[in-house]
Amino acid sequence: MPGQKTPLSLIPVGFAVLVAIAIVSRLSTPLQASATAREIAPATPGGELLTQGDPLDPPTDQPSPLQGSAGGTRFYQPPLLEPPSPGLPINNGIRGKCPVDLDLPSEPLTALMPSSGVGLTLAGNSTSFLIYLPSTSALTGELILQDETGTEQLYQMMVTLTNTPGIIKLTVPLDELSLKSGEYYRWYFSILCDPTDRAADLFVSGWLKPMDVSPSLMADLDNAATPLERAEIYGKNGFWYPTLELLADIQQSSTDFSTEAKIGWDELLSSEVVNLESLVNQPFLECCEMENQPLPAQP
Repeated sequence: MPGQKTPLSLIPVGFAVLVAIAIVSRLSTPLQASATAREIAPATPGGELLTQGDPLDPPTDQPSPLQGSAGGTRFYQPPLLEPPSPGLPINNGIRGKCPVDLDLPSEPLTALMPSSGVGLTLAGNSTSFLIYLPSTSALTGELILQDETGTEQLYQMMVTLTNTPGIIKLTVPLDELSLKSGEYYRWYFSILCDPTDRAADLFVSGWLKPMDVSPSLMADLDNAATPLERAEIYGKNGFWYPTLELLADIQQSSTDFSTEAKIGWDELLSSEVVNLESLVNQPFLECCEMENQPLPAQP
């Protein structure tokens, strides 16, 4: 009726109803939003939901392609390299022993190289390959360098072996072979388990990619005060072979060796991308007589 006033007794009831409605509305909003997100989020083939995450979450720490693949260390950041011909056989890393040597106590024949089988070296310079030789009754080893397709043999070195296990260094004068920067080359090191049957050879192999040194890298190398600093610079720029050779030479040097250099050597071989921790304390050998053989005439 006009002029009739609402009873005071009904005011608290009405106010309470309004408060309850507001509370329920606030609580239902995030629940509805969450359900909507689950409905529209795309699913993986396995049925797991893919969400974009909270916009306030910190960004994930993902390396850029220029930083190379995972597993790098202070002395080596692996570049993003893959074997250029995946269909061709590659036997890198641990390979085994000659059948007659299986009972001899030593590690198997192993190439010191990334587990990918690919490494950069310096164009126009000699390059050294480091190989762990097991105890073996075999008398001869062989290093061969080929072009990418394996159809052209570029270099051959015969090695006289002893029965002493350890790491040897085989240096190839790439500067005399006119290798092209940016191209891949294949190399093999074989132990002739049975010289009358070359099919019985035990071997490791890998890829070599010469690259030119940029002016900025050359300036950094010129400013390096020690071989250890040069090794670190090479490694940070993805050059496997000169990094490995420098660190190996330092291990054998009476003037350049240091605890830091030993840590760097151990860290390099034990890293995720190399995984040769069993070789960190193996001795270096000057055991082998090497003879460069004339290459067969190319057709």
